[in-house]
Amino acid sequence: MKLLPIITFIIIQYLLITSSATPIIKTPTSLSILETSNVIYEEIYKDDKLDYLVIGDWGFQGKGVGQKHGNQKNVAFVMKKWAERYNSQFIINVGDSFYKSEKDDHQGVDSVDDEKWKVAWLDVYKGRLAEIPWYSVAGNHDWYNNVTAEIDYSLNVNSRFFMPSLFYVRTSIFGNEEKTKVAWIHIDTNLFFYEYDWIQNDGMKNNFNTLGWDNNKEVEMKLRWIEQQLIEQQDANWIFVAGHHPLIGTCATYYYMPKLIELFESYGVSGYFAGHAHVLEYKSPKPNSPVAYFTSGAASRTSDGCGGKDWGMPEGTFGFLHATITANEMTFSFVNATTTKDKVVYQGKLTARSIWNPK
Repeated sequence: MKLLPIITFIIIQYLLITSSATPIIKTPTSLSILETSNVIYEEIYKDDKLDYLVIGDWGFQGKGVGQKHGNQKNVAFVMKKWAERYNSQFIINVGDSFYKSEKDDHQGVDSVDDEKWKVAWLDVYKGRLAEIPWYSVAGNHDWYNNVTAEIDYSLNVNSRFFMPSLFYVRTSIFGNEEKTKVAWIHIDTNLFFYEYDWIQNDGMKNNFNTLGWDNNKEVEMKLRWIEQQLIEQQDANWIFVAGHHPLIGTCATYYYMPKLIELFESYGVSGYFAGHAHVLEYKSPKPNSPVAYFTSGAASRTSDGCGGKDWGMPEGTFGFLHATITANEMTFSFVNATTTKDKVVYQGKLTARSIWNPK
């Protein structure tokens, strides 16, 4: 298996217009698209808040016994209702966007022309969900096939599926009189979760080989990149990190994952969003660990969760996370979307960095 040819330079013009905001994403005239981006993608909103959804592990279209369609569509239906009710501005996609759903299917996507772009994404997520950007990271199932096809698709076919590189940074500026800055650091956690010598999937191992991700030096370099971005965004009112693998309890013990927790705690990250575990789970901030950890990986499959959580739904629950950020507070709701009769199963609040970590 070969990765797509790497496109080194590309010009992107990206303007999103919504009914309530006009975020402008500023991009350079040249961009190395593959691993880490040194560009800060800036969004400017006229609203006094940000509203968004978080989903992961959504690309499984398989049908259960007696089902007319897979669980993905139930979740998508409820998401559409919530996005339109709250005029959500974007989606945080924490990966595993495309699964092998049937026996004759394949993992991930083969190319930018793969039918899955249409049948698993465009044809499923309608209404408001088809108007707003999906800020995406790669999951392990994306790595099992042509992970760089997702970057190429973002840059050359449809920029609403926004993944200009495997690691990238965004900032959201909102508010009329007083501006609030939210920094978003999107990372590929596969490098930190899977030790190269223990990878069993041939597709993932080939991709790691191609990128030179077969040594600890490369892992340390990516950790330094993350740390540098955290340092540069210390002026933000909020800092969030999005990755695929969870950092709750026992799920946070794999390979280099504990190093991520150390960085997040040292630099005052507000929250970390993940999937991989096909559940809805949460670990609240603590006096010695002021980071909130969210797992929203139940958009099309379910599984056991992570030991050590503060709250979680049982296996068999499908759903997503909804959140709203104002200058000083973030409110969030985990939504059970196992059926189209949605139900809020957990709610909470976070405070801005200046409040819980005053200078």
